[in-house]
Amino acid sequence: MVGLLLPFTGVRNKTLCHIHGPTWFSWVDPDSDKTSDGEPPKMKIPSQGTCHRGGDTEPCRYCEEAGQFETKYDDGREIPLIETWQNHNRGGQNSSVMEELDLRGLCKDYFKITPSDYGNEMIAGDGISKGTVNTWLKEIAQKAEIGYERGLTEHSDFTEMVPDVYAHDMRGTFVMQLIRNNMQRTKLIKYTGHDHVSSLQPYEERVSQETDAREFLDHI
Repeated sequence: MVGLLLPFTGVRNKTLCHIHGPTWFSWVDPDSDKTSDGEPPKMKIPSQGTCHRGGDTEPCRYCEEAGQFETKYDDGREIPLIETWQNHNRGGQNSSVMEELDLRGLCKDYFKITPSDYGNEMIAGDGISKGTVNTWLKEIAQKAEIGYERGLTEHSDFTEMVPDVYAHDMRGTFVMQLIRNNMQRTKLIKYTGHDHVSSLQPYEERVSQETDAREFLDHI
């Protein structure tokens, strides 16, 4: 679940640790696809709200200063849960392949999506730590044999070198996917939670390098 939510919702690590099924999803009926707004199911990230991490409503160590859960930029947002995605690593030059990925169904099966539903209220039951997220992500990257430009690194939870990846790298994957699919910048930041479109520049430069390579191959 962690390995799919990070690159396909773009949430920050702290936010991932606080996903609360009964209050963060738009379903109103666990036995149907009915939602509160009549639109496709979404993850509804609150700008601020109750911290449920740890199985109670006392602020966890990430929230104790504010006294509640808060996003980085007061950036509450709603992220539709996908059933398909455009894979730009397949297909011909300047094209992509539509592939199935039922994140919507996986969330519905894993989380307790309404107060009357059954399932996990949070990831692993009562939430996880940011360190656990990064450890799990390294394990996923290791199993997937992901090569990464920063190479390998040592980690106390592993007996061998592991990919030097973090949750924020998966957030970058989400941002660049939206850029590749030509989403308008002002709309894009509504899903990423950035406070200004200028924050997209590093990601746009990275995607432009991919585009330059494709254009070169088209003209050589």
